Amino acid sequence: MTQLNPRLPTMAYTGEAGNIFTWTPAQSRKQQLTWSWEEQHRVLSEQAVAGGRLTHIWPTWAPDGSRIVCFGVRGTGKDTVETSVFSVAADGIESWELTGLAGKMPIYGNWSPRGDAFAALVQRGEHALSLEIIRFDGLGKTIPLISGAPLFWSWSPHGDRLAVHVGGSRRASAAARVVIVDAKSGQTVTVVTDRPGEFRVPAWAPHEDLLAYVEQDTHGQDTLMLLDVATGEKGMVTTGEGGTAAVWSPDGKILAFAHAARPGASLFAPVRTVDLASGKMETLLEAPVVGFFWSPQNEALWYVSLDSGRSYLRWHRFLRSSGETTELARFLPSREQMFVLSFFDQYTLSHPPLAPDGKTLAFSGYLLNPAGSAAAAHVYVLSLEDGAEPRPVATGDFVCWNLNDPLLGPV
Repeated sequence: MTQLNPRLPTMAYTGEAGNIFTWTPAQSRKQQLTWSWEEQHRVLSEQAVAGGRLTHIWPTWAPDGSRIVCFGVRGTGKDTVETSVFSVAADGIESWELTGLAGKMPIYGNWSPRGDAFAALVQRGEHALSLEIIRFDGLGKTIPLISGAPLFWSWSPHGDRLAVHVGGSRRASAAARVVIVDAKSGQTVTVVTDRPGEFRVPAWAPHEDLLAYVEQDTHGQDTLMLLDVATGEKGMVTTGEGGTAAVWSPDGKILAFAHAARPGASLFAPVRTVDLASGKMETLLEAPVVGFFWSPQNEALWYVSLDSGRSYLRWHRFLRSSGETTELARFLPSREQMFVLSFFDQYTLSHPPLAPDGKTLAFSGYLLNPAGSAAAAHVYVLSLEDGAEPRPVATGDFVCWNLNDPLLGPV
């Protein structure tokens, strides 16, 4: 059997029967990683069927590519589910149930940059979200860090702390705040601000103790800020209204950001960048976008636009060197793909749509060009090397690539 090289660009996707698969283009290698108990043992008894099929969702790659964490969900009755967190070896040989979640629904998770812990967002009540840490040196236990809603976060580059934004904006809740939490003890070590503005993710730079977030000043103006976490020194980037999204370039030298096109909108415009070394600010894209992502080599922004008249989405690539924009594909997203795009500034930290070598895009949904009539969503890949149209890989509703290992550098 061909061995999986964790450094080769490999994507994980949720495919047939709610199972997790991987596909490595360079080896044309497809691997099924999960099975429900019923499939594994070929048991389809009345009791097994009544108990509901075990499905696996939201695969998330470890930084070194050796493992994938996913959530398991099984319906056990009309209003009852069993939920768990699983760790699966990327070669498909071993699988572990890390912890049960007592029937509470998992929503999202991402790995510590050093791969020694996993942060999971769990819905513990009707309107309560809980951020919990699963450490791989203490299986079966989770460490509750903070709760509230909405809730977004990013890991520090060393994986010892998390920057957490909970409660929305100061306008929405007096309890809203941005804090830095110790990943082992769960203790709050720094209150960044108790007056957060309209934004989602406090974005920690990939290699520095530098945090981007939005703060409301005494006049009620939202300001995109940079915080030197080590010294506590703050600096203003720009002001804006309607909600801000900020995404660091993989090398941490440039911050791309955009404000909502209008208050409450899910489109952002314009997309601008600030160079940390020079302080130079530049407008890259004027037209509204659904979301934007950096290429792994920092040379391009990939973004998604909405055709409001025809109600489909379009993938584009913007080359920073030339300013050239190329439309790549038109599609209708799967439900899971739309969820990723709706919270792109959170998912870009953990579920990249671009292969780590920057040569291939993956997405899930229904392709419009050429027109298709598939009943089920498919996973598509688009290679930049051969100039071909997107091609289907498998039936599936969610897909992401493995990560650049922060300890080894780019592929």
